Amino acid sequence: MLEELEIFNFALVEEARLEFDGAFNVLTGETGAGKSIVLDALGFLLGGALERGGGAGQTRVQGRFRVNSGPVRALLEQWGLEAGDELVLSRELGAGGRSLARINNRMSTVASLRELSEHLVDLHGQHQHYRLLRPSRHLELLDRSASATHLERVERYARCQARVQHLTAELEARRQAERERNRELEWIEHEVTEIEQARPSADEEEVLLAEARRLASASELAAGTAQVAGLLGQGGLDRAERQLRGLLRHDPTLGAISTRLAEAASLLQECSHELAAYSDDIGSNPARLEEVEARLDLLRGLKRKYGASLGEVLEYAEQARQRRHELLQHEARGQELEAELGQICLQRDELAFQLTVERRRAARKLSREVEAELKGLGLEGTRFEVRLEALEQPGATGLERAEFMLAPNPGVEPLPLARIASGGELSRLMLALVAVFSRFEPVPTLVFDEVDAGLGGRAAEAVSSKLRELSQRCQVLSVTHLAVLAAAATRHFRLAKGVQNNQTRIWVERLEADRREGELARMLSGDASPDTARRHARELLGSVA
Repeated sequence: MLEELEIFNFALVEEARLEFDGAFNVLTGETGAGKSIVLDALGFLLGGALERGGGAGQTRVQGRFRVNSGPVRALLEQWGLEAGDELVLSRELGAGGRSLARINNRMSTVASLRELSEHLVDLHGQHQHYRLLRPSRHLELLDRSASATHLERVERYARCQARVQHLTAELEARRQAERERNRELEWIEHEVTEIEQARPSADEEEVLLAEARRLASASELAAGTAQVAGLLGQGGLDRAERQLRGLLRHDPTLGAISTRLAEAASLLQECSHELAAYSDDIGSNPARLEEVEARLDLLRGLKRKYGASLGEVLEYAEQARQRRHELLQHEARGQELEAELGQICLQRDELAFQLTVERRRAARKLSREVEAELKGLGLEGTRFEVRLEALEQPGATGLERAEFMLAPNPGVEPLPLARIASGGELSRLMLALVAVFSRFEPVPTLVFDEVDAGLGGRAAEAVSSKLRELSQRCQVLSVTHLAVLAAAATRHFRLAKGVQNNQTRIWVERLEADRREGELARMLSGDASPDTARRHARELLGSVA
């Protein structure tokens, strides 16, 4: 709810401060007095353009709002701002055209003011682009007019559709990457197979190199070991041991040395036999040497491709197996996503069907309610219709779009609201729609700029009664030229234009008692005498007291 509006150097208003009532507020004044300047200032504060231009200096508008809206608090918390019961917005425009916005005395942006305004004020005027005229909002409004169960279903559908879009995008990305993934998998399969078929071991190369050196030197090894075996087998050590043993009778202490010589002779004999056997076995084996060298070439090829050592080759093979597993799992994940997408699509389509059925029911109900409101505002015979148009593909909100249509006169085809000419008829239509939608889409403050334009008599009384009724649910602020409407207000402001210090200025004053009666009399005067107008004004005030 708008509690206070301060205006400085805005158009012809040098300074004004308005404290609004929580119910029904009106602004009146002579023709040309600039009654709509207050609404222009409010629109500027909430992020709109500066329609009439500022004064010579800095333009500033500040508003204080009482907040009880969850969405407003949610936005403030999202922006890291204090979300209390009071909200202060301000906007300044310097002489150079630089705009400055503040929310609760903290620097902000004009875009943030506009976003907040959606939950604070609903402005309706002769030259405004009504939110209700935008077809993009009609389906949302229709849904809000239905049951709470329907709104829950709308949210469930939206979640399903969002999931469908996410899964579809992921699957499409997978399909586009499928060829590259298959190439990678094929190459990894080749690498893993190559390494696994070779079956290398970490120390195999060293063993094979030793064997290759031995096979390559087989002739030299055979001849050399045979010669050594011959030398060892000449028995010189045996003779030395026998001669020493013959001396034991002279000195038994030589026994230990004799024993060791005997052991050494035996060991030399064994070495001679082994070397002779080695010499016999080491014979040239070109086939085995070729086999070993071929194996070494294979291992060197693996090292060139996969690592500096066979240990690194084996590590690479393990990593390749893991990557192969990931790629195969990726394929399995794709199948899971396909299955999930199918299930989600079934859920979404069932919800969409239920939404369509409920929307058709809600459209009929809403049409009846709006037509009843229009009748109460003197627009009998006006037909309101909610047209549902099927979409080719499921959309973010269902299988259809909605648009509000109106036939002003019997026998005339309904036209979109946006094509209905502006004027009193459109103003009353907007008032009827607001009266209906304010029940399920509450906005704290409703602002009407000459909603009574072109009206009189019973139609004017009907509009006055409807605004008074609306003010029991939310705050209403209206610019009017009709006394019957002004008399119904719970707070009355008057705008007056004059010249001060050779400057044209507009002043705003709050009217009470006699001054209010005098303003109503002025509005009623016409051809009537001042006394008669005064009497009529008192009667009007008394009828709504």
